[in-house]
Amino acid sequence: MKKSAKPNEANTTSGEGAESDGMTAKSQTELFAQAMKSFTSGDYRAAADVFEQASQGPSIAVNESAQMYKRMCQQRIEREAPQLRTAEDHYNFAVGLMNAGKYVDARKHLETAVDAGSESLHLYALVIVEGMTGAIDSAARHLRKAIQADRGLRSIARTDADFQPLLQHPQIREVLAADPQPAE
Repeated sequence: MKKSAKPNEANTTSGEGAESDGMTAKSQTELFAQAMKSFTSGDYRAAADVFEQASQGPSIAVNESAQMYKRMCQQRIEREAPQLRTAEDHYNFAVGLMNAGKYVDARKHLETAVDAGSESLHLYALVIVEGMTGAIDSAARHLRKAIQADRGLRSIARTDADFQPLLQHPQIREVLAADPQPAE
């Protein structure tokens, strides 16, 4: 039985057989095409990651193009960054992140909003984010504080669909079940 000849590994400019760390020129070109689809659809973060992978292959021409497109992606990502100036800006941006399921990113903005002027609604949103990321003790502590600032949040939390997953935690149920403190 004859072994098939190995492709020329020294060829780094083109050819399906050229390899670089296990990547062939063909797979490099396929990665580049995948990145271009993300780029043209406006998903610059995903495109930048795939362009980075494509820039590691054996084809010098694809490497250079991938690096150029990666820089373009990075520039566009930087331009996308919102200019958040007020607590309300941070809160509104965080709500959008929460709706997209990006709770870790939302938490940073909600903490900024709460630090700027602890509105009970901002604090309530922080409770949801903390609960969804597993910080239950902190969520219970902030829920208690939010309810002290606005007692109406107790009934809102009991019926809010976004809050329902947090009701499985005894610490959260305990805060909601506590009798409101009479105003002095």
